[in-house]
Amino acid sequence: MELYDQLMKEAKYWIRFELGLDELDGKEYFNEIYHRVSSIFHSLFNKKDTIMLIATANQHIDYKGYELPRIHRFIKNAKSLKRLKFETVPYENDEEDLERKTTRYSLRVEKGDLRLGYLFQAIANKDFGTKPTIYGDVYLLNLTRKTLLHMYDDRGCDVYSLEKDTLLPIYHEYRKWILDYNRIRIDHIFQEGLYGYTETSEELENRLQTNEQKVKETNINLFFSNTCEITHQLEIPKEAAEECVKEMKQTGFTIEADDHFSCIVLKARKTEALALIDYQSELISLYATKYKGKYNGWTTKRVF
Repeated sequence: MELYDQLMKEAKYWIRFELGLDELDGKEYFNEIYHRVSSIFHSLFNKKDTIMLIATANQHIDYKGYELPRIHRFIKNAKSLKRLKFETVPYENDEEDLERKTTRYSLRVEKGDLRLGYLFQAIANKDFGTKPTIYGDVYLLNLTRKTLLHMYDDRGCDVYSLEKDTLLPIYHEYRKWILDYNRIRIDHIFQEGLYGYTETSEELENRLQTNEQKVKETNINLFFSNTCEITHQLEIPKEAAEECVKEMKQTGFTIEADDHFSCIVLKARKTEALALIDYQSELISLYATKYKGKYNGWTTKRVF
C-alpha cells in the first residue's frame, strides 16, 4: 500500500476528467460515462500489468458499523478473493475526527479478472439510488506502471502518476475530457496549453464583477437546475486564428468562426452549469490573451 499512499499524497502529475455531461440524459448520459472511463482505463492498464483493486468502507455509515463495498461482485474468479487483505486506517476526509476509521480492502488481480462494466456502473450509480451501487470508494492501482485511477462517481475520475511521461499521452489523447474547472491547473502541471498565462488582479476583479451582474440579469438560481448553453465571443488576429481554433477545439468547445475586416470573430459554445461561468470565462479570456486577441464576454440560454 506504500505506492498507493505515495500516489495519493505525493504525485506530481494528476488529471481530472469529466465523465457525466449535462447536455445528455438517461441512457445516453450513462453510456458516455462508461465510454470515457473505459477508454481512460485501457490507456492506463495493459493486459500484463499487475493491478491492485483497493476499496474503502467508512465506519458508522449504518448500524452495522461498516458499509461493505462487496468486492466479490467485481471479480470474475472467486478463488482470487482468498488473497483479499484489509487494514483499518484513520478516516481520510476528516483529520479532526481521529476516532472515526476506514477499513481499506486490497486485492491483487490481473486486468482480465475484473468485471469492469459492472464496477463502473456501480460507481456511476452511487448518487442515484439505483442498483448496482457501491459504498465507499474504489481505486485501481497499476503496480507495473505506477499509476492510479479513481472514478469517484458519475461526474468524473482522477488519474495519478509519479512520472510525467506516463500521463502525457493520456493528457494529449483525452484533452477534450479534462474538467474545465481544473484545466488551467492541469495545463500548468504539464507545462502546455495555457501554461504561463494568468490574469492581472484588475482583470480578474472586472471579469468576476461582470459575471455576477450578468448572472443576476438571467434570473437563473445557481442553487437549482442551471444547465445552459453558454456562448463566448473572442476577436482573434487573422494570423493566429487557425492555431487558436485548433487548441480550443481540444477543450470540447464547439467553435464557429466569422471573418471580419481586421480579425476573426470566434464563438465558443458549450452546454454546462451556469454556476461554472467564472471558471469557463477565465479559460476563454486566457485563450484570448494567449493569441493576442480580445475577449468580448458571453451570452446564455437555458437548456431545460
